[in-house]
Amino acid sequence: MMDMILPPHHSMGSVERHQEQDVPMQTEHQASSLAEAASIYAQNGWPVFPLHGKLPYAGTHGSKDATTDQEHIHALWTLHPSANIGLATGETSGVIVLDIDPRNGGYFSLKQLQQHYGDLPATRTSRTAHGGLHKFFAYPQDGNIYPNTVRLATLPGLDVRGEGGYVVLPPSTLYNRLSYKWAEPQHEIAPVPAWLLTLLPHQEPRQQALLQDRRFADAPGEKWLSDALLKATEGNRNTVGFALACQLRDDGMSERQAESIILAYADRVLPGTTPYTRREALASLRSAYSRPPRPPARRRERS
Repeated sequence: MMDMILPPHHSMGSVERHQEQDVPMQTEHQASSLAEAASIYAQNGWPVFPLHGKLPYAGTHGSKDATTDQEHIHALWTLHPSANIGLATGETSGVIVLDIDPRNGGYFSLKQLQQHYGDLPATRTSRTAHGGLHKFFAYPQDGNIYPNTVRLATLPGLDVRGEGGYVVLPPSTLYNRLSYKWAEPQHEIAPVPAWLLTLLPHQEPRQQALLQDRRFADAPGEKWLSDALLKATEGNRNTVGFALACQLRDDGMSERQAESIILAYADRVLPGTTPYTRREALASLRSAYSRPPRPPARRRERS
């Protein structure tokens, strides 16, 4: 029997369409397979998509493929029966997630923030495969766009998964032994606390024509980061990391801005028999930025 599956449920102030769905306050579900778990989430309004470990399958569009359509979900998990479950964060699901990674000092960073601003409210929380936490909050309905954020308030180990991002849902596993589990299943999904909202970078709404063109992420580095993570293997992690740094440089991103993306690459790249360290990633960054940039990628693609 697999871990409990909890339907999404939002407290007052969350996305209206989720309130209209009148999601029942069920205490738990038991799923016999990842496919069944994905179906349960979708039935309750969360758009999901299959993951190979923590990454989208090659040739797919990641969170852009997330769906609540039961036939589509059945087909996806028939093709990939052991696939983990990805949840598209942002407006489509009505949630924004604070990702606390203890491997990079996330708990200490969160303690610093809470000492200054106050404690986070009780909210739906899952425990990640590596012992971290995902804190689920209702996506802000203030007309702004909140993209993914690496190193919230420049603090290590704290990332935010917002518009265009995703998280892995329980009962997904890594390496057939590390599990994602609901840690505080009794809590509803709370609104983002005011102090945390002030720390989140945001963008004014764009015109509809721009919304329809999703070839490049709201934060350009996220597209290149996603592409790099899909390409990286144990044998080419350093090469791909250097190419990522060069791409960020070519797009006009400052070395300081690019550093957070490169560190995210080092943290999220698939582990192998030998480690790929932050030091190696930063060395690639310094090497890339010691050279003059090429013409920006968008101009090259349009020529």
